[in-house]
Amino acid sequence: MCGLFDWRDRMEKRKISQNEEAIRGILIIIAFIVGLVFLRDILAKRGVSIFMLTRQDYMNAVEYYMQKKYGEKFEGEYILEGSIYVHPKAKPEWKVAVEVYSENGLTYFSDNYVGYLKKEELEKYIYELVKPIYGECKVYTQPWGFSLDDSFNKDTDIMTYVSNSDYTTCIFTDKNADSREKDFKETCDIFVEKDLQTNRLLVTYITKEDLYNFEEGLKDYTFNTLKFYYRISSFYDKAYKTGFDDDIDILEGDKDYGK
Repeated sequence: MCGLFDWRDRMEKRKISQNEEAIRGILIIIAFIVGLVFLRDILAKRGVSIFMLTRQDYMNAVEYYMQKKYGEKFEGEYILEGSIYVHPKAKPEWKVAVEVYSENGLTYFSDNYVGYLKKEELEKYIYELVKPIYGECKVYTQPWGFSLDDSFNKDTDIMTYVSNSDYTTCIFTDKNADSREKDFKETCDIFVEKDLQTNRLLVTYITKEDLYNFEEGLKDYTFNTLKFYYRISSFYDKAYKTGFDDDIDILEGDKDYGK
């Protein structure tokens, strides 16, 4: 009888031991998976592309790169034509383009955030240059969706930026449009003289009231609805850096505008 109890006792202990081993095995697997995810995240943030398998991996890596480079927090938005678009949390309206490229098994990044950081300073600089021509006006610059040399950072001065970057310049004025071509050519000459290599320069003539209330967010609405008298524009020859095209585009706005 004692032998039967001993056998049952050994079987119970053996069952408990097997359960403990099973639990221990599950815990090891969980720890391994957690460790692998953690390792992948760390390596991705350091630029090791082999572990960057998903869209979110790239988003995480880009957010980390931008925060480390600029000391700000960023949020990923979307991926379009090879670029990952993010915005600084403090400025969600700024759509910053980050390009990802690989070399020797590592992943690297470049971005155009400097165009946004230098935006206000550049706009004030251009305003002072064109004020003698257009009087009180409003100037806005918009970085294009192309990344810049990775050496560009928050300490890059505006003249370095404008001589090797991609951006559009928009000027809004309430000046009489009769001399629009002469004024525009004079403005183009100033841009060339100061080496302001904007990709495109646009000057838009609007009413005094609209100019007073104008904000940058109204640009697209104004252009799309033709709510202006005239818009005159030209492209800068970025390939040969020879200045603006000889062909100037003049678009007349809504005939009922300003009435």
